[in-house]
Amino acid sequence: MKRAFLLLACIMLLLFVSFFSIFSINKSAYIPKYMKNIFLYTQAQILARDSRELAKYFLYEAKNKGKQCLDEIKFAYDNAQVLIQYFYPLRECENFTFTYTNKDANLSKDNIIIANISVLLNEAKGVNEEIFVNEKIFLYPDENF
Repeated sequence: MKRAFLLLACIMLLLFVSFFSIFSINKSAYIPKYMKNIFLYTQAQILARDSRELAKYFLYEAKNKGKQCLDEIKFAYDNAQVLIQYFYPLRECENFTFTYTNKDANLSKDNIIIANISVLLNEAKGVNEEIFVNEKIFLYPDENF
């Protein structure tokens, strides 16, 4: 009877050790991937925040070049694709000029520009490897802008 309990205890110990080793191997393989994803997500968030200022700068430069508005700007930075889209709620922009303006709007008070910033990292890899960050900002330009 003692041998049966000893055999049963050895089998239970072997099962416990094998379960613990498989669990630790799975966790140790997951942590580097998780850290890489966190690093890439943080990088995408930083690019999206920096693109806020770039959105303002691109509008300023377009105004200096005599353009009334911008539709979108797309550029690549390292392994990231950044897309900045501009929306004008009271106007329509086509070929860098306003084609339609709402006549009832008070542009001195209601003039607003919405910039949608999209950052895509690891575009060439699979769907599970891509990281996409989207951010929206509201710009309130001056009357004469």
